[in-house]
Amino acid sequence: MKKILWILACWTVWVTIAHAQQPSGLTLSDIIHQAQSLSTRFRLAQTQKEISHYQFLTYKSDLNPQISLYGNAPVYNKEYYAVRQPDGTIKFQSINQLNNNIGFSLSQQVPLTGGVLSLNTDLTRFDDFRSKTKQYSGTPVFLQLSQPLFAFNELKWRKKIEPLKLEESKKVYSQEMENIARDATRLYFDVLDAQNDMQIAEVNLTNSRRNYETEQKRIDLGTTTEDKLLQLELQMLRSSQDLEKARYNYQVAQLALKSFVGIKGNDELLLVAPEEIPYLRISITDAFDWAKKNRPEFIAFKRKMEEAQRDVAQARAAKQQVNLLASYGLNNAGNTIGNVYQNPNNQQRFIVGFNIPIVDWGRRKARYNTAKAIEKLTETTNEMDESTIYQEITTLVKNVDLLKANIGLARKTDSVAHRRYLIANNLFQIGKLSVTDLNLAQSEKDNARRDYIDALRSYWDVYYAIRRVTLYDFEKNKGLLAADEPR
Repeated sequence: MKKILWILACWTVWVTIAHAQQPSGLTLSDIIHQAQSLSTRFRLAQTQKEISHYQFLTYKSDLNPQISLYGNAPVYNKEYYAVRQPDGTIKFQSINQLNNNIGFSLSQQVPLTGGVLSLNTDLTRFDDFRSKTKQYSGTPVFLQLSQPLFAFNELKWRKKIEPLKLEESKKVYSQEMENIARDATRLYFDVLDAQNDMQIAEVNLTNSRRNYETEQKRIDLGTTTEDKLLQLELQMLRSSQDLEKARYNYQVAQLALKSFVGIKGNDELLLVAPEEIPYLRISITDAFDWAKKNRPEFIAFKRKMEEAQRDVAQARAAKQQVNLLASYGLNNAGNTIGNVYQNPNNQQRFIVGFNIPIVDWGRRKARYNTAKAIEKLTETTNEMDESTIYQEITTLVKNVDLLKANIGLARKTDSVAHRRYLIANNLFQIGKLSVTDLNLAQSEKDNARRDYIDALRSYWDVYYAIRRVTLYDFEKNKGLLAADEPR
């Protein structure tokens, strides 16, 4: 008996050491770093950020002067056309002509007024093949202003909205990085759960086989019953089924994680549970202040209001259309190009065009009222969304301390349940514990281990959720906004 007890004691020590030692493998930080640098989600976020950057560069280029070369070369015309005679009759006369013109323009949009100011020069050549003559006409230089009056100034509103879009896109990118971290954490714990279930099933199957073999020897000695042996056989079969199911779930979880983070190949990822928990002290006020400063939604609130106000201004300006076109320059004509630039004449042009509807059956008024209603709806929606964000942050911050305490309790419960199972198994080996009590101890051990992994999952999920909703790292006390520009 002393020899048996000594063997059991040695086996208990070995199992305890094996349970305490964790194999080296990938940590949660390793998986998140991989996902944020190689995953498809990361590449999509990077591409979207680049698109937003180049859209802003396009807008900036619209503010710069535009240099244009324009013209028609050639414009050939050979046909008969009707010429009205002094007596009112029509005479058809043939023509054979060629026109060529070319011009150069330097234009600049005026953000304050929405008009276009341009400096131009052009030259035209006319050839009449029938009379074998040619002429030149041109405007060496003229300054032109095209100015809508009482009109919607799109460039003015773009100057307000486009910088907001760029800033919003940068914060959306940072937020997506935290979304990737949180999703990677979820898949990481899916694998860790499956890995833990597989390890539990392997240990349980090994112990079930050992207990079954021990009970068979007792059958031979006549110190036990066949019913007890069948209970152990049934337990062994269930442990085998649990192991096969755990292996399948493990492979599925592995595939999902590797696909998400961008890891190729058939090698399995061995993960280790994050035993160390970061120490966080977060006040609801600080969390919400950082959220207002960092989150893209608060930029979006402002952008949506600007867009709604822009639409109101556009609807208001649509009531009438008045355009002013004014130009001043020098022009001339002659039989040679040189004649065009010798003593050119004064050229002036002034046009005011308008289109004012008399009766539109309330169409423009309805459009304006619709734009005003949408502006009001946008303001109300922004207030509701801000309230929702505040509630989300409040819930997450209040959960931090509770979840951290749960981890401590779950870790202690896991340790106690494991030690109790080892003792119960030893007592069963020497015939001082029933199969039912042994199964109960095993079930408590397995559930305690799963509860501990679940407690870790819940804490790290909230940890990365807080980072996402505030875009602030409270562990290192620094912001999470991306500062780099796409190249």
